[in-house]
Amino acid sequence: MNQVDSLSLNFDPNSIILLNVILAIIMFGVSLDLKVDDFKRVLQSPKGPIIGLIAQFLLLPAFTYGLTLIINPAPSIALGMILVSSCPGGNVSNFFTNYAKGNTALSVSMTSISTVLSIFMTPFNITFWGNMNENTRSILTKVNLNPMDMLFTILIILGVPLILGMYFATKKPELAAKMKKPFKYASVLFFVGFIIMAFSKNINNFLSYIKFVMYVVAVHNIVALSVGYYSAKLGK
Repeated sequence: MNQVDSLSLNFDPNSIILLNVILAIIMFGVSLDLKVDDFKRVLQSPKGPIIGLIAQFLLLPAFTYGLTLIINPAPSIALGMILVSSCPGGNVSNFFTNYAKGNTALSVSMTSISTVLSIFMTPFNITFWGNMNENTRSILTKVNLNPMDMLFTILIILGVPLILGMYFATKKPELAAKMKKPFKYASVLFFVGFIIMAFSKNINNFLSYIKFVMYVVAVHNIVALSVGYYSAKLGK
C-alpha cells in the first residue's frame, strides 16, 4: 500500500458544525441579492439546470475515472478524486457566482437540486466508478447517505439562510443593501479562516504529502472546469 493510503486527517465533529455555520452565513449573504422572480426565470428556462446536472453527475465522474486511469495516482487519491467528482456543488459555488455577478438564482437552484439528487447519485457514482478502477476497488467500502441528514443539511445551511436573505431583499431592501458588502467580506474572512485552521491541524500531513497531490488536484480542477465550461457552451 502507498504511504499516502494510510494517511488520517485531523478533522473533528466540531469542525463540521463550524463549517456548516460558515456556509449558512455565506448563503445568507448571497441571498441578499435574490428575489422570487429570479427563480421564476430559472423555472421558465430549465435547460441550464438540466445541462448542469448532466455535467455534474454524469460527465464529471466519467471524466474523473478516465483521469485516474491516465495519471494512475495512489489508490486513496484516485478514490478521493472520484468521491469529489460525485459530490454536489455547495454554498461556496453560490458565493463565487454571486461575486462574479453571474446567475446566482441558477447557481442556488443547481445547489438545491443537486444536493437532493446526491442522496442517490453520490453513492451510485462512487460505487460504480470506484469499482471500475481495479486500484480503488480494493479499498472501496459501501457508501451510504442518510436521507434525513441530507434534508436537514439542505434546510439548515441552504433553506433557512436563503429564505431570510430573500426576506430582507424583498421586504427591507435598504437594510439588505447595507448588509451586502459586510457579509461579502465576512464570508471570505470566515471561509479563509476555516481553511487556515484546517491546514494548521494537518500541517505536517500537508507538507509531507503535497508532492503526491498538488499536480493531481490542479489537473483534476482543470478537467472539472473544462467539463462545466464546454457543457454549457455546447448546450447553448
